[in-house]
Amino acid sequence: MDDYDRREFLSMGLPSFLGVMMALPSLCSLATRANAQDGRLPEDGAMHWEAFLEAVAKEAAKQHLDAWNQEDYVASIGKLARRLHMEDPVMSKAMEQLDARLKQGDVDFQYLETRVDFSLCLVQFDVGQVIKPHDHPGMTGMILCASGEIETANYDLIEKPEGEELKAGHCLLRHVGQTVLQKNDLSTLTAKARNIHTLTARKVTQLVDIFTPPYNEQRNHDSRWFELDGKPREGSKDLFEAKIV
Repeated sequence: MDDYDRREFLSMGLPSFLGVMMALPSLCSLATRANAQDGRLPEDGAMHWEAFLEAVAKEAAKQHLDAWNQEDYVASIGKLARRLHMEDPVMSKAMEQLDARLKQGDVDFQYLETRVDFSLCLVQFDVGQVIKPHDHPGMTGMILCASGEIETANYDLIEKPEGEELKAGHCLLRHVGQTVLQKNDLSTLTAKARNIHTLTARKVTQLVDIFTPPYNEQRNHDSRWFELDGKPREGSKDLFEAKIV
């Protein structure tokens, strides 16, 4: 998201990204794309960059259908992400650049593809780095751990608890899941379920994120960050009062 400066990320400029893309031979890209469109890739085979993008685009276009099921969608995108060939020139070059910049003291967030229906980015964390609780308004998300180890916690929003009034600028969050992602592990969220999450890196970690639809000016404006109380509410194991910041 363009608002990642609030997470202290630095975004790679367009010239740098174009340099990465130029490293991929154009004829190979076109051939891979054609093979993907013609269905010549094996169902469980590794997918190179262009074939992967075309497959994601095909799935993401389904969001415009009345019967779009977000849980089914993030599951499908997750299966595709696990097939992405991480040694593809685009991916390997981008990850090398992320690693080099982290060693220089930068923390990195980098878009590799942004389209009308979805965006794909790489995020790299140093050991101990934390992204505080935040939401993704009206969006689905799929996170693939490409390397390292990171802890994730997910929450559902309870904005207007029945039978009680909260202080202005406060809400209730229900803790609905916590896991540690290692290489090839996935975490997903939809517009209604698990949409708020926080991440804590246990090792140097690289993630592949796919958001559908992508961030735009309105979704950036609507996104929120949360400060959770240190303990659950009295009498509950999973309800936390939170301040919207």
